[in-house]
Amino acid sequence: MYRSRKNKISVKKIAKFLKTSYTGKNFDITSLSSLNNVKNNSLLFYSELASFQFKIKDNVNYDLKKLEKFKNIALITTDKIKNKINIPIISSENPRLDFQRIAMEFFTEDEFSPGVHKTAVIEKGSTIGKDVYIGPHCYIGNSVKICDKTKVLANTCIYGKTQIGSNSVILSNTTIGSEGFSFYFTGNEFFHSPHFGSILIGDNVWIGANCTVEKSQIDQTIIEDHVKIDDLVHIGHNSITKKYTQITAGSIISGRVKIGKSCWIAPNSVVDPGCEIGDDCFVGTSSLVRSNFPENSVIVGSPAKFLKKMYKNYNGK
Repeated sequence: MYRSRKNKISVKKIAKFLKTSYTGKNFDITSLSSLNNVKNNSLLFYSELASFQFKIKDNVNYDLKKLEKFKNIALITTDKIKNKINIPIISSENPRLDFQRIAMEFFTEDEFSPGVHKTAVIEKGSTIGKDVYIGPHCYIGNSVKICDKTKVLANTCIYGKTQIGSNSVILSNTTIGSEGFSFYFTGNEFFHSPHFGSILIGDNVWIGANCTVEKSQIDQTIIEDHVKIDDLVHIGHNSITKKYTQITAGSIISGRVKIGKSCWIAPNSVVDPGCEIGDDCFVGTSSLVRSNFPENSVIVGSPAKFLKKMYKNYNGK
């Protein structure tokens, strides 16, 4: 969604933007670096946590002293780390997040300008908001509504009575509004149960590449504001995913599932039809959820079991 852009900004201005302090000399930063590929005159970060929200420790064991041989680099990190290394430090409670904020503000630009690609098919009954981007070979059905500043990337198909909120992103090769999978075997043939419901996708939603979102049978399939869905995820018919939840790659959310607010569904997890997961839950990698779980649960295994209570997330919600 973004491409890099050249810029030059001082360490002092970065600290001011983040509303924090820095130690060491002031100089101009001209690029961003990772710990594995450090460049002179660059900004990088170090965090002991892979997930600030769920307090998951990062597995990286990096010798920070190696950074002292480079010229004019600054490190965004916690006060706990700053006394262990003799380079300019920008203080942060959440280094990973603050590094991304700097990247977004000063070193990236939007790759896609608003508009509809000439190969896209937009049916007459659809509604397209302001500053929307629709990429090559997309199909937008005649009952679809896409709100302002949303981006739909190449080869995506959106069918049925689907509404997508503003500032959302749909990556390539995703299908939204497909028929739900619901067949009844009568003894010598299958009867397909028709799905004529709708899909409601909120504001600031991210849906990754090669995903499928099924329309409901009668009511709505709902993805609330600020939900983030990784690549290769299936969202079944009549499911409800509440705001701030993240569903990672390869997961399958079956029909009629309800997932609460601020949950994390780890890669390759499966949630069986009709299951309910409460707010602030953590579902471990490759878990098979076959029953309901209350809020603040850590859920792991196949079949998944309750492991322990989860603390509140960093928003305290």
